[in-house]
Amino acid sequence: MRLRFDPAFSQIMHARLRSAENNILLVLAVLLGLATGIAVWAFREAIKLFNETFTLWLADEVLHPVVGALAIVISLTLAGAIVGWLMQRFVGEERHHGVAGVIESVALGGGRLPYKKIPAKAVASALSLGAGASVGPEDPSVQIGANIGSWFGQGLHLSEEQVRVLVAAGAASAIAAAFKAPIAGVFFAIEVILNGAFETRSFGIVVLAAVVSSALTQALQPGVELGPFNFALGSPLEIPLFVPLGILLGFVSVGFSRLVYWQHDIWHHRLHLSRPAKTAFAGALVGIVAIFMPQIMGAGREVMNDVLKGTTQMGVSLLLALGIAKIVMTGISMAGGFVGGIFAPALFVGTMLGGVYGNIIVSLGGLSSSDAQAYAIAGMAAVMSGVVRSPITAIMLVFELTNDYRLILPIMLASVTCVFIAERFEPLGLYLLSLRKKGINLAPGREIDLMQGVLVGDAMMKPAPTIRHDASLTELRDALRRHKSASVVVVDETEQLCGIVTLSDLQRAYSPEGNDNLKVGDICTREPATITSEDTLWTAIRVMSQRDVGRLPVVKRGTRQVVGLIGRHGVVRAYNVAVQRKVQDQHTQERVRLNTLTGGHAYEFYVETDSPMIRRRIQDINWPPESVVASIERNGRLVIPHGDTALEADDLVVVVADPSAAEELRLLFRHG
Repeated sequence: MRLRFDPAFSQIMHARLRSAENNILLVLAVLLGLATGIAVWAFREAIKLFNETFTLWLADEVLHPVVGALAIVISLTLAGAIVGWLMQRFVGEERHHGVAGVIESVALGGGRLPYKKIPAKAVASALSLGAGASVGPEDPSVQIGANIGSWFGQGLHLSEEQVRVLVAAGAASAIAAAFKAPIAGVFFAIEVILNGAFETRSFGIVVLAAVVSSALTQALQPGVELGPFNFALGSPLEIPLFVPLGILLGFVSVGFSRLVYWQHDIWHHRLHLSRPAKTAFAGALVGIVAIFMPQIMGAGREVMNDVLKGTTQMGVSLLLALGIAKIVMTGISMAGGFVGGIFAPALFVGTMLGGVYGNIIVSLGGLSSSDAQAYAIAGMAAVMSGVVRSPITAIMLVFELTNDYRLILPIMLASVTCVFIAERFEPLGLYLLSLRKKGINLAPGREIDLMQGVLVGDAMMKPAPTIRHDASLTELRDALRRHKSASVVVVDETEQLCGIVTLSDLQRAYSPEGNDNLKVGDICTREPATITSEDTLWTAIRVMSQRDVGRLPVVKRGTRQVVGLIGRHGVVRAYNVAVQRKVQDQHTQERVRLNTLTGGHAYEFYVETDSPMIRRRIQDINWPPESVVASIERNGRLVIPHGDTALEADDLVVVVADPSAAEELRLLFRHG
């Protein structure tokens, strides 16, 4: 007897299964919100405990009567040594720190995070903040929520897509709990954690978890995080005054990000100390600065509150000094090994520098009737937008903190202007820049067309073949032969674009009677369509298709200065580049998943041209016990290795191994 399935019945069962899965995720969202709210509350209580132990008791009561102002230096040095030891002993080497690791896991690793390490990291972070390191508590809170979500998903053996949603929901819950700002938490999950990949199904889960977490936090800790404020915002005609503020803070955001990574390179590549010693040294440096400016210690939320309320009268010079010192000390704290995030420091810097701008504007008299604090609150949102590149999150966060609709327009204007300026000099925010420096390039949103990932500047002919508009047709013929091209760009006396001329134009202009009177400018196509080197190749293809042309002059943005020429051959070459990049990205994704699955690290080694390993089979090489050859990249192709695969010169060999085998692998490839 054969069983026969009705297609309609199959569809009904599939719909019911999908509904059951959604119901499970909704229940998990509620539990995740509750768990994250409690965990973040406990984390904040731990910060208070360490603050009372290291700052109020050890520094103020025990050490200050003996060593005076040096008490805070000794306290922070001791805390740094303990933090370094905790991270070295219980966490170990991490591929990416903080939120960048969460983003990488969601994009490439199916949301699978090493949640077993989060208790040690939470303790190290609470100690860092409680002792006074210049870092923020919000990033560690995000890691706590995201790891709880990953723990739920992995423990219940959910699909990768469901685990990703729970990780994003955990991150949203953490922001909602840390700031009592559920809307900002939702947008943070979408903008930052999911990297702009929005789906309606996941949106409901994220919202529910954030709301539950925020409600629980407000029940445990009633009151507002900042404020309440009572700003006086002048006439709507004053709103354009926030544009220069956004421009200035755009440059500040770029400098902030670059200084953080400059410090990172110095501390990790030039300062050869053990991890506890390195973090202790960073603590000593922060402590020395804190002797003169104690406001830069910790998250600085109380200082921000005082500045925004106007209860503490700080002059322009002090606000400026605090803003600059916070940037430098944050870079030292993070690079030195203290565990914390960039959220709170960015808000602090924006508040101080926004206050500087506001005080200057107000002091000019008659230019603005707004309070200086209004510019400070807009600066807070602007710097966070510029550093993290999450303008919607920053706008909604500050709006929820102030609960004042009158400020929403200045906040939006300053934030968008800041991001616009920052992207001109540093296209990526701090988190994605961290991934880029490790070779991971994440495009925003879901998969996009291959050619959208290649810029015109990568494929154009440069310098462009050019000819003057007053050149003769004989000179044009010689130029076409010399450049081995069917077209050249026509320029004027100042080397500015006049047009484009092709071999077909020359053939049409030819006549047996002679053409000595004709010039290139007479036969060229004037005002041709152009493109810039910063545009994507997909844009160039679309313009060529719309205009029915086979080539486009490439000009410098906003000018007629010619920098290149893009044609059909360049497009074909770029397509090959895009395919190769796609293969490399897929290779990177598989390596990250392999790391997650095995708990090891992926190491890359080149086979030098004089290496004894050349022509040796993989099975004949004495590899360390805890290692496996994952792949070989040879002449731009990916080779799946087998035991009898022989290595060749210039091979890029990827080995997945336990970190303890790293040095042995380096010696093996160095000496063969």
